[in-house]
Amino acid sequence: MRKAALKISGLFVCIMVLFASCDNGDSYADRLNRERKNIKSFINAHDIEVLYTYPESGVFKSNQYYYDSSTGVYINVIDSGNGKRANASNRSVVNVRFWDAMSLPTADSDTITYNPDGVQPIEFLYGVSSTYTSSSTDSYLGTIQSYYMSSGMAVPLQHVGEKAIVSLIVPFNSGSYVQQSGYYAIFFTRLQYTKIIQ
Repeated sequence: MRKAALKISGLFVCIMVLFASCDNGDSYADRLNRERKNIKSFINAHDIEVLYTYPESGVFKSNQYYYDSSTGVYINVIDSGNGKRANASNRSVVNVRFWDAMSLPTADSDTITYNPDGVQPIEFLYGVSSTYTSSSTDSYLGTIQSYYMSSGMAVPLQHVGEKAIVSLIVPFNSGSYVQQSGYYAIFFTRLQYTKIIQ
């Protein structure tokens, strides 16, 4: 009886291995390479100058983006804010609004949505990575958060403060729940840290 059970188990494992090897889907490495190509194509098409060192002055030209090598996020600071900084050890509450988020690859007609004044801002606790993404779709805000809220949104807070306005390219590794599921980058033309509560 044991031999028969062992044979059936072995046959089951062989069948599972056979089905797994027949998967025609892209590998994770393929998806990463495709995303890198899409981001590079976007950067070239928009004449973006990539900086590998954050400017000492904190001042950026409109086409300059700092590449954060630890996250893959590209940051352009439009306005560095009022100086009030988020503090990870205090778990600062950060409110964020954004305008024009586009998936990459993109065309001018691919503008997805925006989070305007009058609509509740996206909110996370700085330094608490579990609050950077959401899979909730039970409300308008929950859907917005699942599509756009990400650890990539928190990256610029190392350099800017409350009321700061940035433009970001966020790869799926640092992206939202939906980005990570769909394996695509997002370009935020304008994102503002509207309020930081210590």
